[in-house]
Amino acid sequence: MPTLSNPKLQLQSTAGSGLVKVTTQVTVRFNDAEENIIKCLNLKFKLASRVWSEDDMFNGGDDPMFALPTKTITKDGTYTFERTVPTSMLDEDWEGNDEFYAKFALQAIAFPMAASTRTPTQVGNY
Repeated sequence: MPTLSNPKLQLQSTAGSGLVKVTTQVTVRFNDAEENIIKCLNLKFKLASRVWSEDDMFNGGDDPMFALPTKTITKDGTYTFERTVPTSMLDEDWEGNDEFYAKFALQAIAFPMAASTRTPTQVGNY
């Protein structure tokens, strides 16, 4: 099973612009057997990153906020996703702080090999 490690989420406001640069990053590792399968079958993987808002127990669960562009990968490496969004898109709580995390999902195209992980929650006031 491929491994996803070191998941990161960075939310960087640009003063006066009303925009936030969202950067997510994750490291993908395949073991030797998986690398051989990838080479023999010419496998490609889709690596997806999505930002979620962490909500309390009253609304029934966390909410997907937005996705970042999916990447097609064929080897180990550290992959970075970027997207700029309006600050208002991150103002998801009625009062106080907003809580966010990023989820990553890796899936082989037409082959049963997958993995997922998430970042720790970040708190900010947008």
